[in-house]
Amino acid sequence: MNRKEKILAFIALAIACFLTVLDSTIVNVSLPTMAKYFNTNITGISWVSTAYLIPFSALLINFSKIADIFGRKKLLLIGLVVFGTASICCGLSTSLPMIICFRIVQGIGAAILTPLAIPLGIELFGKSAMGKLAIAIGMIISISAASGPVIGGILNETFGFKAIFYINIPFILIALVLGTRYVKECYDNTIEKKVDFIGAFFITFGLAALTFSLVKGNDYGWASTTIVTLIASAVISIIAFLIFESKIKSPMIEFNLFKTKSYTSSIILIGIIFFGLMPVSYLMNFYLENQLGYAVIKAGLILGITSAVAFFLSPIFSILSKKTSPKVVSFIAVTFVSLGNLIFYFMNSTNNMNIIYTALILLGIGVGATTPLYQSAFEEVSQDKNGMASGLLNSLRQLTACIAIALVATLSTHFSSIAATNTKNQIIDKVNGNAVIEEQVKDTIVAKIKASNTDGNSASSTGFSKEAVNKLMQQKEKTVLSSVPLGMKSAVMAKFSAQEKEIYKIIDEAKIIKTDESNKVYSKCFLIIGIIAAFGLIIVPFNVTEDKGRDDIEDKSKVTA
Repeated sequence: MNRKEKILAFIALAIACFLTVLDSTIVNVSLPTMAKYFNTNITGISWVSTAYLIPFSALLINFSKIADIFGRKKLLLIGLVVFGTASICCGLSTSLPMIICFRIVQGIGAAILTPLAIPLGIELFGKSAMGKLAIAIGMIISISAASGPVIGGILNETFGFKAIFYINIPFILIALVLGTRYVKECYDNTIEKKVDFIGAFFITFGLAALTFSLVKGNDYGWASTTIVTLIASAVISIIAFLIFESKIKSPMIEFNLFKTKSYTSSIILIGIIFFGLMPVSYLMNFYLENQLGYAVIKAGLILGITSAVAFFLSPIFSILSKKTSPKVVSFIAVTFVSLGNLIFYFMNSTNNMNIIYTALILLGIGVGATTPLYQSAFEEVSQDKNGMASGLLNSLRQLTACIAIALVATLSTHFSSIAATNTKNQIIDKVNGNAVIEEQVKDTIVAKIKASNTDGNSASSTGFSKEAVNKLMQQKEKTVLSSVPLGMKSAVMAKFSAQEKEIYKIIDEAKIIKTDESNKVYSKCFLIIGIIAAFGLIIVPFNVTEDKGRDDIEDKSKVTA
């Protein structure tokens, strides 16, 4: 194959890789619009995301093995057809159950396609080009994950939510044509040509149950029978898988891969980076759209800062990694992703946008520095084992992303409940402490605030508004005026007017209280994510290849001599 044909083949792989990761995040910004279209609530529409994530996470390892046995090019073409057909059907769906079913199929297509880019790319360009190839794939994955909200926001606002599915079709067709003509077939020639069905069942069920529990644990309740049973089943199934695989001749997973220090440390670090990235994409949508009232497209463009920074810095970090070591860029990646989360702790009503912009830039630097980790992950992995290695990496990345979203969903619900209670208490204190408002009026307002329905998802739900106060004061004023002499009516009206003005002042202050308490919800969530992500620094020293390690030892010996 000449260089032009190789590039055309790689375009097919890049499209497949980009779309599968993109569709994990592109849907999120359109969920409110989809909820209205399908006449459901946010819990119901969240299944559109869940239905994609479960098969995507659960089947990656299985399809990596199947591709190794039966041919990676065959699986690429099958995956493109499955993914593309499901995308069309998602756009044509007229009911919630329909789109959920087709999202499951789309997730299966994504699980087929995602682990194929690196092994097929190495087959095209050779092992010598593995470094540049891994960096290119890493850059595509990182940018596609970060750009989902941007692309989703633009498509949703301009053409409607169905466009986020239809946009896949022309690219899938291009990838099919180029893949059929230019991609070379390859296998893992070191393994037996048979499928381990028992191992496949255990790992699929275990990962599916675990993913479902993580994604839906907050909705069902972590102590609910459903979630506890699923988590226990997942643990048992994964343990059974490990025991069974350790006793058979040709295990589904090449456990020897984990003995390669550079591979193991790199995939853990990539997982940690995505753990730190996904909560920002998830929570900031709610903050920008619900808290600040931004349109979907504006929120998406703001979140796109991360992908833009990552795009421009990825090549620089690739050069830096070559001139120094993977440890340097690993340190930068973990540090900046952690800082990007931690800085949200200082967010308040006056500096919120400055903090958001700064955080997204820091995250972009961290994501850009992640790109060379895809090179260090595969640098010491044999060419035959690249398929399974890719499957394990992507499976871990998906799992850590699910864990992160599950954690922030639970934390945000918990902190929102606290914020709502604090908001009510502070408003009640202001009402009770006011010297102008009569006790009877205070009691009525306080009772309404206490009785207001707070669902735990919003710190602003207090049942205390100017419209409600105006209606209340008019009713009380009318009642009092009906029982006082004509000469006292003007004084009574003036008194009620003064009270109403005081209450309006408290309402204006309440808005500030609500906003501050809501900001604390996001600040606390990101603080915890940032602290957890920072523990990834422990892994950084292990991210070194054996050759590099030997070079370092030789250099030290020369200095000593």
